Amino acid sequence: MTRSEYEARRRRLDEELRVAMDLVKAGHQAQVQMLDLLWRTAKAAAADSPIPTAPPLPEPEPRPRRRGPGELMDEMMALLPQLPQLFTKDDVGKALSEPADRASLLRVLRELESAGWLRTESRGRGRYPTSYRRLVSAASPSDPRDAAEPS
Repeated sequence: MTRSEYEARRRRLDEELRVAMDLVKAGHQAQVQMLDLLWRTAKAAAADSPIPTAPPLPEPEPRPRRRGPGELMDEMMALLPQLPQLFTKDDVGKALSEPADRASLLRVLRELESAGWLRTESRGRGRYPTSYRRLVSAASPSDPRDAAEPS
């Protein structure tokens, strides 16, 4: 490579740098102009309308009252003679004075089953809940625990 070839290549590289810098500056200038336009538009819109506020958050649902020890069993025992011969936990839930915790309700139903007050007619699957058969009649005392044996 001769000295003149070197200087020609060097001038070409310097020219390419200048063109690239001009393009970068032009791009920057366009971005600044767009930002200024957005700023003016937002400022004008803010002057015309009030700043929107976020909608208020909904109040959280109150937690159901926690029953005391044995309270659900007492309510279930009083309710048992009024239930249909075949029933599900959903029927019991509708008949209760207030919603019961699902696990607590199932525990009470198991206890009543083991005490002989009801029996499982069919096991639940998927959307179909377990069916129970009431073994006490509607003519039984209001509190089945008072009777010696379930009828």
